[in-house]
Amino acid sequence: MPPLPLHEELAFHAPILGEPSLDAAHRALFATLARLAALPPADFTPAFDDCVDAMERDFRAEDLLMEAFDLPMLPAHREQHARMLAGLHHAAAALARGNAGPARHAVALLREWLPLHIETMDKGLVAAVARARALGAHAHSD
Repeated sequence: MPPLPLHEELAFHAPILGEPSLDAAHRALFATLARLAALPPADFTPAFDDCVDAMERDFRAEDLLMEAFDLPMLPAHREQHARMLAGLHHAAAALARGNAGPARHAVALLREWLPLHIETMDKGLVAAVARARALGAHAHSD
């Protein structure tokens, strides 16, 4: 079997948390980031914009999950998302003006930040959701 393209290989290294929707989103983001890093300039801008859009959707889905279970971690987790998105929006603005440097740098930083975010914030999110679901199931069985 031929080796996988780099972006597909890196997608397999996304941390698995056991929450299917989050795990799928994380694998897709890892693959996108790997693909972005290798794109030529002509293809980079639309792909970066698509990546920012995907991250906004994924972060909003996490926020909604935390809201649905009324999790106390919501403010801190949302703050991390907001800070990352602010940086991405600044990079996208520079990219729109023809300066790809900040966006390329953002991709490199995301490849380092995302695993840490998943292993800390998202792992805590999944554990809290599992506890809340267990308590909800227990409350319904009484």
